[in-house]
Amino acid sequence: MCGIIGVENNENASVLASAGLLTLQHRGEESAGITVSGKEKMKTFKSMGLVSRIFNDEILLNKLPGTAAIGHVRYTTSSKSSLINAQPFQINCIHGNISVAHNGNITNFPQIKEMLLKKGAIFNHTSDTEILLHLIAMSKGSLANIVANSMRKLEGAFSLVILKDRTLIGARDENGFRPLVLGKIANSYIISSESSAVEVIGGKYIRDIKPGEIIMIENGRIKKSFLYKKPKKQNTCIFEQVYFSRSDSIVFGQTVKEARVKMGEYLAQQMKNIKADIVMPVPDTGYFAALGFSRASNILFENGFVRNHYVGRSFIKPSQTLRDLTASLKLRPIKEVVYGKEIVLIDDSIVRGTTSKRLINILKEVGVKKIHFALSCPPIISSCYYGIDTPSKEHLIAANNSIEEMRKYLSVDSLTFLTLDNLVKACSFSSKKDDVFCAACFTGKYPTKISKNTYKEDC
Repeated sequence: MCGIIGVENNENASVLASAGLLTLQHRGEESAGITVSGKEKMKTFKSMGLVSRIFNDEILLNKLPGTAAIGHVRYTTSSKSSLINAQPFQINCIHGNISVAHNGNITNFPQIKEMLLKKGAIFNHTSDTEILLHLIAMSKGSLANIVANSMRKLEGAFSLVILKDRTLIGARDENGFRPLVLGKIANSYIISSESSAVEVIGGKYIRDIKPGEIIMIENGRIKKSFLYKKPKKQNTCIFEQVYFSRSDSIVFGQTVKEARVKMGEYLAQQMKNIKADIVMPVPDTGYFAALGFSRASNILFENGFVRNHYVGRSFIKPSQTLRDLTASLKLRPIKEVVYGKEIVLIDDSIVRGTTSKRLINILKEVGVKKIHFALSCPPIISSCYYGIDTPSKEHLIAANNSIEEMRKYLSVDSLTFLTLDNLVKACSFSSKKDDVFCAACFTGKYPTKISKNTYKEDC
């Protein structure tokens, strides 16, 4: 999972892009970058680390002047975590200077790369994003046709921002796997992974960019908006609402916070026979689900953990060792809140199970009497090929164990997963038929063709 943003027709484009990336930092903590254009020659600055450590006033105001900018924060799935793969990627080709930032996985990357290599292409990165630049460089025609023809060759998940001189382009795959929104601030348009990034920098959310849509913006005007490919049945990733998206972002007409509260309410219905002294979240993504559970069950809500806010998200670390260390540093229980209590503990998901087991052991060490562990999504049984770093099936605890086996492994008194039907109801703001999601990680049923050669890569 990565975060992308684009700002056009603004004297402070790089500053706004940087602020937007800070808002999207939860989507990637390994590297960040910004490309600017419009005043001088196109420039890109990127580095490993957090946005706040990379971009200061000196860099933004003196080294990155421009009226248009795109930015990226990166979370690696299986591509190399190194500066060489930090985005945006900028090239100088027959069409001029072009830069691109990408969120998703291009699943037919190996096939396209092989074709490009045979044509003499030279690759400088191990990321799948680079193939789009090669396709653009080899295409002919108008900018709109070049981008459209290039994207028609891609399969999988890809939300993109592209910068060509002062033209900002946003594009989304025909399934709509990854979110991408359009916003506006004064005479400037913004394209972002989430609506929260638009609003934090003072803009107003307008709408989602449609699956299969390309939108071209220049000089504060939407120059062109069209479907480069007929949209398929929409398959927006439902895990965005469970874990990745900020709680104040809008997805399918409601905030993620509203969806998570409903997840907790449905969990309370599923667990109506459970008695407990308190319900408490695993911060931060479990917070609103626990709040919904408390309201529906009349069980007292308590914050039983202290979170170290100087530690990032454990899920998006590139190795299991770092995930475990981050989880240990991030949360400590408040003994006086939990000692001797029977608790309902609510988290967003279980992937490998190691982090959950560690948290449960810590709670037992400080004297928790009973633990009813509840998850605001179904068991994850299949790997993701569309931009989330779920491991292969042999490393997914739910793919290889029954719920009772998982309960014993975790040493909890009960273990409850939100049903898929209830998750879909929580995430849908209406009963419209087009409110559909990709839930392949819970079902093993992929909306695109998956084979042994399918690429699972990048962000």
